Amino acid sequence: MQSRHAPELDMSCRFFPRLSKLVWLLPAVALAAIVSSADITQAIQNSPNASAWLKQNAQAVANLAINVESGGNTSAFNGSCCYGVLQMNRTNIAKYAGVTPEQYRQLPLQAQIDAWSQLTADAMRSGVVRQLIGLGTFDGRAVDGNLVLACVQLGIGNCQRMINSGSCRGFADSNGTSICDMAARMANGRPTNPGNTNPPGNGSGSTGGNGGTGLSGNSCPRDVTGACMEVSAAMQQGFLQGSGIQMPSLKQMLLAGSGAFFFLVTASAFSGLYGRYTSGRVATGELVHYLVKGTTTLLIGLLALSML
Repeated sequence: MQSRHAPELDMSCRFFPRLSKLVWLLPAVALAAIVSSADITQAIQNSPNASAWLKQNAQAVANLAINVESGGNTSAFNGSCCYGVLQMNRTNIAKYAGVTPEQYRQLPLQAQIDAWSQLTADAMRSGVVRQLIGLGTFDGRAVDGNLVLACVQLGIGNCQRMINSGSCRGFADSNGTSICDMAARMANGRPTNPGNTNPPGNGSGSTGGNGGTGLSGNSCPRDVTGACMEVSAAMQQGFLQGSGIQMPSLKQMLLAGSGAFFFLVTASAFSGLYGRYTSGRVATGELVHYLVKGTTTLLIGLLALSML
């Protein structure tokens, strides 16, 4: 005789495996933390890596996080490259936080802000950012904290393209979003005080127009110590911020590619010459002559590449 409790057992067998799957999801849910604009501004104020400029424009940082990047979710992932409340990419997470992307998503807000603040303080030493700030207004809008942070966030090289064009439409990403569009989205109709747009430097971070010691747009680019940088070093820094690749590394890749191409062309010529020799269409003397000539040309070419 069938037990009247059999249906109940059957339901339990189906219910508990599903429940166990939900239990496994609980740690991931617990890791997600939604923070407020006030939390972010306070974290900027508390960060030892935040420059005076960033602390003055802490609300713009909160605007960036809440209105653009993550909605305040510290465990956010955009599905391709970037993580956390302010969407740092893998390279910068490794460099400035010293953890994996998944570990970074589990960090508390303050730790994420500390890493992002160090990254952004370094980026804002670029001459491109100083140039934008020195303009005061750009394409009819004030250069406020939102616009400056959008310039940094979308890439120094892209920001330079925009400045060179004289128009907000001088650069747009793959979604058609310009730096000015991002700044407007950050502000959500509430631009930050344009007076607080002095870049970080040796001064106290006083606001412009009040005798502050912030750097003007034509000041020299500075390194992490605040000292003036050579033009070549500043260019390398700007190139790195804009492209994510160091100029020496790019040079090595280009040289390696050029050398390989040169070698393959020469090897192909030698192969064709040897084929003609084996078929009797080229005499031994001619073969030796062309081999010496080709080898000499190859060595000269490789030597020239190594000297670049």
